[in-house]
Amino acid sequence: MIKVALVRGRYLNNFEGQNYIFNKNNIKLTAISSLKPLDDQFPFPVIKLPSLADLQNVPFLSKPLKFISNRLLGDSQILFGLEKFANKFDIFQTADSHYYYSFQLANLRKRGLIKKLISTSWETIPFNNETIKQKKFIKEFTQSQTDLFICHTNRAKDCLIKEGIGENKIEVIKLGVDINRFKSQNSKVKDQSDKLKIKNIKILFVGRLVKEKGLPDLQEAIKQIEKSKFKSQKYKLKVKVIKGNINYREMPKVYQEADIFVLPSKTTKTWEEQYGMVLVEAMASGLPIVAYNTGAIAELVGEAGLLIKESDVNQLANSIKLLIENRDLRLKLGKIGRKRAEKYFDVRKTTWKIGKIYENIGRNID
Repeated sequence: MIKVALVRGRYLNNFEGQNYIFNKNNIKLTAISSLKPLDDQFPFPVIKLPSLADLQNVPFLSKPLKFISNRLLGDSQILFGLEKFANKFDIFQTADSHYYYSFQLANLRKRGLIKKLISTSWETIPFNNETIKQKKFIKEFTQSQTDLFICHTNRAKDCLIKEGIGENKIEVIKLGVDINRFKSQNSKVKDQSDKLKIKNIKILFVGRLVKEKGLPDLQEAIKQIEKSKFKSQKYKLKVKVIKGNINYREMPKVYQEADIFVLPSKTTKTWEEQYGMVLVEAMASGLPIVAYNTGAIAELVGEAGLLIKESDVNQLANSIKLLIENRDLRLKLGKIGRKRAEKYFDVRKTTWKIGKIYENIGRNID
């Protein structure tokens, strides 16, 4: 039996977690989170530890906490008591190297108290998270103690190589979704709705309500579309905003009720779209995609969407309008996306590949 600890601190979630549900008798996975992870229920056991990161939701504490912890510790994602579990697992898998809990595990690895350390590396901007001296130290030390890196994109792999990590220590495995849950709405229902004289076209955006996700651009594009005239009176744009967190179990239905998925993510000095799990969910759900061609978006979407130059709001509006007016193009891109999801982003394939890594490492553990 190979015992694996998936360490994610406050950011433990089910959209990533669905890739770690093992039916094999020889792998037992347990997650380690903070006291307040992103989701409330998980399909695997979870150990919850106190963390400074849980205080980020307290309005008057979030900014000073981030400032102080970054300069004193390098990061607020410390997990108090993590060292107590060092001898409980064969493999520890952490997230990016700049998190403090990754540094905690790296210390344990150097001291020989844990057997193997894997890092899931999402970062796609080389030498990012190094402006603060302590954070740079944490990142470089953790990388030096990591036995294997798992990247979900080739862009992330290239980032590690530029930072000096040997290619032989990197595996690229695409993160997947449950394609049996994320799927298009029943075709008969779609066909019946298309027979109506006026069809409401629903535009879907899923993500954090922050500037770098491109919400101001999307809002401006919607305004332009509403002011313009459609070639046919058959279509009518319907804008619906759902704020707040939605339970991940309910997300497949949210995608099924939409017609077009839009993600106008923008690049900043310290962030770009590293993966965009929502893009995978949209493709699996048979939705055509409109997105800015930034970060790893093109690598994920391929031919399943219309990718346009970053910050080109006019083209963003024109592309959305094109899909509104062209049902055949919507269906074509949606089918391409679904096939792409089945080929590359089926969670069962991801789980199998990760499981093989655990098994291979497990054979070499003394």
